[in-house]
Amino acid sequence: MKTHTLALAISFAFIGAYANAQEANEKEIWGAIFAEHYSVYPEKFEPNTAYDSGLGWGAEIGMKLNPSWGFRFEFAKLDLDAERGSGNITGERIGVDALYFIEQSNYYIFAGLKNQRLDESYRMADLGLGAHWHINDKWKVVTELAGYYDFGQGNPEYSAKLGLAYSFGKTASKGVTKDSDNDGVIDQRDLCPNTPYGTAVDVDGCTLKAMDSDNDGVVDGQDQCANTPINDKIDVKGCSVFTDESLTMSLKILFDNNSSMLTNIDVESVDEFVAFMRRYGTTNAVIEGYASAPGTDEYNMQLSVERAKAVRQYLIDQHGINGERLEAVGYGETKLLDKANTREANKKNRRIEAHVTATVKIAVTK
Repeated sequence: MKTHTLALAISFAFIGAYANAQEANEKEIWGAIFAEHYSVYPEKFEPNTAYDSGLGWGAEIGMKLNPSWGFRFEFAKLDLDAERGSGNITGERIGVDALYFIEQSNYYIFAGLKNQRLDESYRMADLGLGAHWHINDKWKVVTELAGYYDFGQGNPEYSAKLGLAYSFGKTASKGVTKDSDNDGVIDQRDLCPNTPYGTAVDVDGCTLKAMDSDNDGVVDGQDQCANTPINDKIDVKGCSVFTDESLTMSLKILFDNNSSMLTNIDVESVDEFVAFMRRYGTTNAVIEGYASAPGTDEYNMQLSVERAKAVRQYLIDQHGINGERLEAVGYGETKLLDKANTREANKKNRRIEAHVTATVKIAVTK
């Protein structure tokens, strides 16, 4: 008896010291007192003496090393009732158990070695199922069912335990690290349990508000056009709304009298015209040649055609415009800009006009 008491005292001292050392690591350490109903093997003791179930009480101190594993030391006093023969028999049980918490929950399986001292010492193995029912962060109710095997006699015995435990220092968050709703946030941190499977959640396990990264009024999950300009009008798919608009570019070149030679080219206007043709590659241009009034109609018609062809070839040779996109047409003196019979009027009328129109999409603003 003295040996058992000393061993128990040493165990309590060891665990108490270890609790203080490990508190910063947030390992759960608990102490508990309990009462139990103990069923002994009826003919365990001397002949003609049989014992029935009895009551016991005791204490334990344990440590949860991680969410799945722990261990504990236990001491119990037993008081067994005699069915026949001598009176009650009392004794104690001392031992150690390893605990495995099922799926890191409050339920655990335990197994260990015990030394039971009644009329003599009995060395036993135990196996059982228990649960920690949390009242709050510090207090919990302990329930257990256990079976015992006596190595010496091979007799089975059983017990049922009910206790009250207190957790020292920081606890292991009730030992629960499950994610019941599978949202990626473990239960003890989940402020919104039971969110539908597949729902996007924040760090607290609550449904994320719909994101609209480009602030166009269409949430990202439905937005088929990311990063639309803030001032664009958008449709239900989050894409900018466009309207068709016609852009026109004109080219004018003047010629000397009775000449189709390109001697006085406005380089800036030609470059703008060529840039437009290159940007809108599906457009075509009609190059129109004209002549002034002096001379016969036939001559002026032929001269205007030659002027249009000269400009067309210039655009092909010098600027690489595809010839299939350029048409040369002569109008002679049929479309005079100035009908006066003056040198200045004749100069205006000796000309080339080229026009090209492209239809482009312009974003509609809000």
